[in-house]
Amino acid sequence: MTELDGGGPSRLVARVSRFGDVGAMVLAREPVRPPRGTEVVVRVTHASLGATDLLARRGGYALQPAPGFVTGYDFVGELVTESAVSVALGLREGARVAGVLPRMGAHTTFLTLPATLLVAVPDGLDPASAVVLPLDGVTAARALQLAGDARRVLVQGASGAVGMLAAQLAQEQGRTVVGTASPRSRDAVAGLGIPLIDHRDADWPALVREAAGGAMDAAIDHTGSPRVREALRERGILVHTAFAGRAGHERADTVRGGAAAAVSRTDRVCSAPLYVATRRPEYRRVLAGLLASAASGSLRIAEPVPFPLTEVWDAHRAAEEAAPGRKIVLTMR
Repeated sequence: MTELDGGGPSRLVARVSRFGDVGAMVLAREPVRPPRGTEVVVRVTHASLGATDLLARRGGYALQPAPGFVTGYDFVGELVTESAVSVALGLREGARVAGVLPRMGAHTTFLTLPATLLVAVPDGLDPASAVVLPLDGVTAARALQLAGDARRVLVQGASGAVGMLAAQLAQEQGRTVVGTASPRSRDAVAGLGIPLIDHRDADWPALVREAAGGAMDAAIDHTGSPRVREALRERGILVHTAFAGRAGHERADTVRGGAAAAVSRTDRVCSAPLYVATRRPEYRRVLAGLLASAASGSLRIAEPVPFPLTEVWDAHRAAEEAAPGRKIVLTMR
């Protein structure tokens, strides 16, 4: 670890000092925690910045109820130290690795973490491209798992970071896919080869059913809109990847929506952080497969738009207005 502060290893972090606009972000220097047991240290080179980070900064993310946290869930970097577990996983010092954290904290130059969170980045896959995939890809894959054997799947927001991946993965699995997209975002997903319905149309659920040739068996939704049910067959599965809620009420709407889904027989809540925390081997297999597909070119991913960590404020502003099909990426060096 070459970054020094007062003679000891240190790291730079992007921290939320208060809930609010981009001015809430601060850069701070702090010591790198030494690894314990089978933990390892990763020098982070890239980390994605997406909608969850913006929501958390504004105070609307239920999993970060108080300021003071470091943003970011997914990262790509270089393994600085080894452990018995990392070696068993085939990850040696110097390896390029990617991962998703069970709690935020990836917007930093160094991470100390369990080796079981890491997978190797395939040779030939650019790290800036690789890092747009872990959180969104794992979310999309897990959402489809929760959809069970549904043959007809509605993807709300098919041009979004998760939606674009979910639509492709569902097609690979032989499912019939219909997506919703606004006219502004249609071009970003026009090449996916699926019907796209304008969600602003007054009768969009009926248009979805018509495009699929029948009622949908499952829907992957991030909006929390009650109208999604109109596109589903009776007892169709509704997988929630988020509850967008009302502006300024996101936290309350998420809690309310999650509680309702918990007692429903047909609703499922897809939480990538929980999946990472509780199904570690399965998560690694999924992420390794996603990275391999991206490396081979068989999986279309968002275009990375890089910003240095030292310009985190500009990065947040850009993320607020990111065009469909693009993802802001923080670079650490």
